Amino acid sequence: MHSPADILELAPIVFVLFAPLAYALVRARDTTRADFIFNSGRTGTLATVAGIVCGNIGAGTFVALLLFSDASPILGVSLATAYALGLVICAAIAPAVHRRSKLYGVHGLVDLIVAAHGVHHPLAIWAPTAFVFLLRTAVQLLALAAILTTIMPVSNLVALILASGLTGIYTAIGGYRVATETDVFQAAVILVGIGVLTVANLGGMPQVDNLFDLGPYKFPLLVGIWLFIPVSAVLAIDNWQRMATAREPAVARRAFLLAAPLCLFCYMGIVWLGLKGHAGEEVLAVLRVTMPAHWTWLADVMLIAVLMSTMDTFVMPLVTSLERTRYTLRQLRLTVLMLFAALTVAAYAMGPLLNSIIAAFSSLVVFLPAVLAALMWRRLSAAAAIASLNLGVAVSLILVGIDLNFAAFAGFAAAVFTYGVAWALARRREARSCGSSEVLESSG
Repeated sequence: MHSPADILELAPIVFVLFAPLAYALVRARDTTRADFIFNSGRTGTLATVAGIVCGNIGAGTFVALLLFSDASPILGVSLATAYALGLVICAAIAPAVHRRSKLYGVHGLVDLIVAAHGVHHPLAIWAPTAFVFLLRTAVQLLALAAILTTIMPVSNLVALILASGLTGIYTAIGGYRVATETDVFQAAVILVGIGVLTVANLGGMPQVDNLFDLGPYKFPLLVGIWLFIPVSAVLAIDNWQRMATAREPAVARRAFLLAAPLCLFCYMGIVWLGLKGHAGEEVLAVLRVTMPAHWTWLADVMLIAVLMSTMDTFVMPLVTSLERTRYTLRQLRLTVLMLFAALTVAAYAMGPLLNSIIAAFSSLVVFLPAVLAALMWRRLSAAAAIASLNLGVAVSLILVGIDLNFAAFAGFAAAVFTYGVAWALARRREARSCGSSEVLESSG
């Protein structure tokens, strides 16, 4: 039997779990196919800022910042600062991304690569991209399931299914439109929660013997953080979609400039907890212990908002590739449900959490050659994009299991080398084809 105090603490948790579903049911009545896929390209500044906060603060953020800060102060601070820098870079390139996407008539990162390179089989580009971002989403799903097991007397598997169902159903009903609009409420919860957490833990300086001690890690990992983490923010499919689908290019730029300091504040608040030695515990336990007395419920509410908003943010940009198909709205909703079902299976089979987070971030940089080419070049090769993405992802994932200090470097190098070789071969074949045609014309 729950006491009145327990019921009062449980009420906001139940609300944050079910409010997005109730909102989606209301908004679904007038949702069009374009609303479902990309919010009809009308997302304003407030919703874009909220989406950036929600999409760039997830379970991986808490785990990585806590663990790296505890092991090495310079790694924790560098990770927080580098990711905020990535959001500033997003602001700088947002107008160019918006214009380029409009030129090709697309609204997502995958679709831009496919359209610019003339790829005839989009699945070859979509599959490696989806793998990386479903890996990141599975981390969020596991964390949400862990919270549900502390609230309800259910097994880990049942909690995993409930977590997937709660988020998957409202996302499938409302699509990108509802995912974007619910971000405003969820971002407010996140900012208030981390604000309270930071104020409550300001007292007392952490014990830091050597700010530049790398702990168990190596110098290449620090270099990789500064080189690749800012790029990973730019190449995140959710950030890219926000740049492409904002109401105007100026809206996208303004939103990223506003969101960058907000996210940096949140990142540094988590780093501060890590420096105080809270990394040996589960994230939820850390947040509950460090919240003010009688505010433990806010830790649960904040983390639930973090996880649910991140999952819908990552899944919906993967559906954007279906915009040019003849899929009906009902079929699109079924596709979203199938993606969440796949997520449940992936999360159930997932290995060590930190390695999965690092694998997802390391794999992002392999998109860079194809994305830069799509933005800057004209004579492109479909084979180059396909080969570099798939081989780059494979190499980075393998290296995480061998030596995570070099995973991002190896994946990026493989992607660049493969893209260059495949592009050169394609140009050579094109030159030979042109030469053969000229010979035939002259002999004729």
